[in-house]
Amino acid sequence: MGRGPVTAIYLQNAVTQSPCPLALTAFIAAALAVLIDLIFRFRDYRALLNSLSSYGVMKSLGAFMLVFLQVIALFYLILLLPAPLLAVALLFSGFIVIVQLSYWLTLSQFMTGTDLFLAVTVSGAHRVAAILSFFKPHVLLYALPYILILSVLILAPPVSSPVMILALSILPVLYLLVSNYVLFLYVPERSFHLNPLTSFLRSLLHCKFESQRKYRGPRDDLPPFRASARPLDSIIYVIDESVRGSNLSLNGYPRATTPFLQSLETRGLLKNLGICVAAASYTHISNAYLITGHNAFPDSAFRTVKNPTIFDFAKKMGYETICIDINRVYPFAQMNAAGTGPVRSLDRWMTDQSFREHRDDPDTTLDLCIARFLSSLLNESGGYFIVVNKQGLHFHYSNKYPADMASTIWKPVMKALESIDPSAAGREKLVNTYDNGIRFQVDEFFRIIVSKTTNQNYAILYTSDHGQTLSEHGQVYTHMKPDKEVVDVPDFLVSGESYSKKGLMDGIAQGIRVSHLNNFATLLDLMDVPISLRVLPYDKSIFDLNAEDNISRYYMSGSLHGSGDYVVKSISTPPDAGWGISRPVDKGVMAEI
Repeated sequence: MGRGPVTAIYLQNAVTQSPCPLALTAFIAAALAVLIDLIFRFRDYRALLNSLSSYGVMKSLGAFMLVFLQVIALFYLILLLPAPLLAVALLFSGFIVIVQLSYWLTLSQFMTGTDLFLAVTVSGAHRVAAILSFFKPHVLLYALPYILILSVLILAPPVSSPVMILALSILPVLYLLVSNYVLFLYVPERSFHLNPLTSFLRSLLHCKFESQRKYRGPRDDLPPFRASARPLDSIIYVIDESVRGSNLSLNGYPRATTPFLQSLETRGLLKNLGICVAAASYTHISNAYLITGHNAFPDSAFRTVKNPTIFDFAKKMGYETICIDINRVYPFAQMNAAGTGPVRSLDRWMTDQSFREHRDDPDTTLDLCIARFLSSLLNESGGYFIVVNKQGLHFHYSNKYPADMASTIWKPVMKALESIDPSAAGREKLVNTYDNGIRFQVDEFFRIIVSKTTNQNYAILYTSDHGQTLSEHGQVYTHMKPDKEVVDVPDFLVSGESYSKKGLMDGIAQGIRVSHLNNFATLLDLMDVPISLRVLPYDKSIFDLNAEDNISRYYMSGSLHGSGDYVVKSISTPPDAGWGISRPVDKGVMAEI
């Protein structure tokens, strides 16, 4: 008989003959799991210890012991399950291990409460795209030792009595709840992780703890005001998805990604505001700030939930309000919060489904369908205020434009299911695919709106929720982390030939630095909102900025309301070398289009 079977039998006998076989099995499995984690993520632990003071080391050791006991408690609870449920629990645990290790291999961290919140709130298309960008086949090699350790749990004898199961589960369940609440209060999520399973449980409970303190009341009301008539002009606020400002040739990029927008600038119909600093590194936070005008990081006072929205102001000024929410992120959350009733001050809400049903050509993206819809709407009448959350360029980029010769300008490109490769060859394909997407999803979007709209009484304020990393520093993730490249976004104004407030755009000062936080007051100015309605201290409008403003432009990543892990950073003046600049792999080559 080989040593492997003998060892397994010896271990099983030792477990079953122990006075507390379940506890011993849980302890053995927990010790092995922690040992494997220490081996796999040795560099992470070493970097953590090197960054801590003596007090920090003691605090981390205390957290280490707390979480080690959590691993034992979790494994013990799994052992209490009847055989069929035990099998399901082990399969689910294996799945969570793979997900967590995929996160770690991509982002050097396990999931946080914020990540888990986004995973359950974003649209299904975004979840699929995230899986494609995060999952790496070799993660299975890392997961295999954890899965083998989970198999140790099968060695313990089953508990047959339901009463005994209930009695034995009370203490470990209580410990998991109390210990995670202590971590919620005192230990930032990204500062300490020990085990992929207990880390997932921590994130799950973190969401529950945070939801208990969340503000659920109504938004603040605006002062009484009645517009004399419906405005003649229309205002469109376009919030794109994952568009990096420095990849627009409008901003000096060496490829002709936005030739039509540049032609609008030449004709005096576009006022470019350069590279804007996004409010955050992911969609939900950026939209929360863009829609409510809040200007402090993090939102510990829940102002993004309490402030009147931009729709409230538009409705007061007599506009018909429409929200086109393709990605179903922040506006979708407001719809859910409203229950079966309407969102305050919003006349019409449209989603991706509204446009999929009327798309004749499968090669026509949803964004181009929106552009045609906006043109037809503007041609009917004026007086619309419209917020558009575009489909944009969320990874995978190859799905955002037709796979024909005319649309594939820069080659080679990534295949539909190809993962991000940070090598020079891989990055070339990544950037080529992304630039093709910008040419189609951004430049062509505006070409359709401007060329097909005959009623020229409109203004469009355009930005993006966040940018993309494009793997210039070896990243295999696109956003979500506080990399400065992620908050590099465009910001510009487009006006129709007959727009009544073109003088405002002509008066924008030269050399200004723009942040997402300036867009809210800009929209209020475009709507002629009186001072009596501006009840909160919003950041300056773009029309009021001067060269001395925004010396530091702030942004955040992580927990919106500051109860979990978050980081606040800034883009200073002058910025770090290379910020606001993007280059294709074939540096300096301008495409002749």
